[in-house]
Amino acid sequence: MPDITILPANLATVVLDSFLYGLLFLLFTLTVYFLATRRTLAGTRRTTKHHFTSLVFIGVAALFLVVTVHWSIVIYQAFFAFIHLANPVAEDAFYANLGQISEVIKNIFLFIAILLGDALVTYRLWVIWGRNRLVVMFPLFALSGLAVTALGIIIQLTHWEPKLRGTLFHDESQPWTVTGFVLSLLANIYSTGFIIFRIRRVGEGKSRSDSRLMSFLAISVESAAFQTLWLIVAAMTQFGRSDVEFIATDTFPAIVGISNTLIHARVGLGWSQEPAQSPKPYNGDAV
Repeated sequence: MPDITILPANLATVVLDSFLYGLLFLLFTLTVYFLATRRTLAGTRRTTKHHFTSLVFIGVAALFLVVTVHWSIVIYQAFFAFIHLANPVAEDAFYANLGQISEVIKNIFLFIAILLGDALVTYRLWVIWGRNRLVVMFPLFALSGLAVTALGIIIQLTHWEPKLRGTLFHDESQPWTVTGFVLSLLANIYSTGFIIFRIRRVGEGKSRSDSRLMSFLAISVESAAFQTLWLIVAAMTQFGRSDVEFIATDTFPAIVGISNTLIHARVGLGWSQEPAQSPKPYNGDAV
């Protein structure tokens, strides 16, 4: 089966990214509504102001704004290429030019979205494990390394000159790209695994009235498993040097936004797994 070429890949990106952004917009809007009415829905005594000034909501809101800008650039590139240029050769050259300003800005917001997403997952891991600092040491180290690799890739993009389909840029940026993917992937797998382990352990002492499917979906949402799975797909297309990478990477910010907004929506409704409030770190006992 022949590989998808650069123009169909970017056209598919516009369609899929717009669909995913629409889902994110709906989820974020509903989350804001849930948090505004949480006192009624979840019976909590916390004020609406507390919900909207919490660190997690600020992070999710910032992530939503970043994804919005990233999606807007994807739409701008599509209009510029397919309407303004209106020539297959020029369109191909436009999308293959990884150093053009809109592509650089789009990648900056891509990395910001990834960093925010990884930071929110790390924070979720910290909360799930009763604010145990030792558990989040590795994800924090990986997050710092990812920030450095992202900066290195952006610097290379700003100094890159158009060459044949961008293949030489893959060679030039390979060390940075591989390091970034490995750090983010390991951190996400680590966090996902530890969150799933913690949730399942807590759930052992509770009623099993929920169906297996609902339990699976709840764990998948809270562990950001969707984000981790999409990262694996993006890494495979990147290392396989397939133009499908345009689809995987350009839609990744929306996936990160959806994954983290779903988590916050569950927290807002009081449906998420939370450890008992205690100043002591988690010592292995069920909460």
